[in-house]
Amino acid sequence: MRRTPLTRPAPPPAPVPFRDFEEEPRPARRRRRVLTVFTYLLLAASVVFLGRYLHGGDGDRIVVPAATPLLVSRHPSAAPSKAAPSTRVIVRAAGTSGSFEYVTGTGPVLGGAGPIRRFHLAIEKPATFGAPSSFAREVDRTLGDRRSWIAERRFRFQRVPVAVHAEFTIYLASARTSERMCRTGGLETGAYTSCRLSQKVIVNDDRWEGAVHGYGAPLTTYRAYVINHEVGHQLGHGHEACPGRGRLAPVMMQQTFGLKGCVANSWPFPNGKRYTGPPAP
Repeated sequence: MRRTPLTRPAPPPAPVPFRDFEEEPRPARRRRRVLTVFTYLLLAASVVFLGRYLHGGDGDRIVVPAATPLLVSRHPSAAPSKAAPSTRVIVRAAGTSGSFEYVTGTGPVLGGAGPIRRFHLAIEKPATFGAPSSFAREVDRTLGDRRSWIAERRFRFQRVPVAVHAEFTIYLASARTSERMCRTGGLETGAYTSCRLSQKVIVNDDRWEGAVHGYGAPLTTYRAYVINHEVGHQLGHGHEACPGRGRLAPVMMQQTFGLKGCVANSWPFPNGKRYTGPPAP
């Protein structure tokens, strides 16, 4: 019997070293890590910038005093509550409530000489978005103008928060609320004009938003006039009449009732000198 010679099996193939074929080359991995870190840093910087942008206008917010909100007072000489203000932002629609909220923050000192006469700013709630800051800017701009009362160099003005003592308060009130407030001091406005009571300058919001028909000047001119006119009463000035057709109306003339041939004027010192008219009859 013939024997078949034994054959050795073929040796197994040499093992192939393990390699992740999806792995990127080292330079590519390094570039990807750097790009990822840069992306995270850019996102973080964007979040910080956005947060500062959204809160950048919080300097003059409207707040409600911690005590009961100020209601229409039957005692014109009563001062607003000195309770510390809260910090919530008011964003509401316009309306009539008869109660007020106060602008926070301290304004710049307006004027170059004399003692500082401090004032509060109050706006009837609920206030439209942006109205309080806009009102504060226009009042500051008006009283700080070199043609305004500071031209006398006898005193300066400064807006302060309600927690700080002030000589008077400037109110922006709806037509009906301003009428009721003025009536407490014996003044009948017909819900049409603004007025001044003891320690209170009361601006009719209808006039603030729309001036008067036939005024013949921009709304900004009327707004500066009404602030200077009513603050002029606070400073002790009475009404004056038109000095002649075609001439400037004195700021203490009741321009809301018509110019009587005069030209609209917002300023007590329009040309660097005190401009007046004859006493009103």
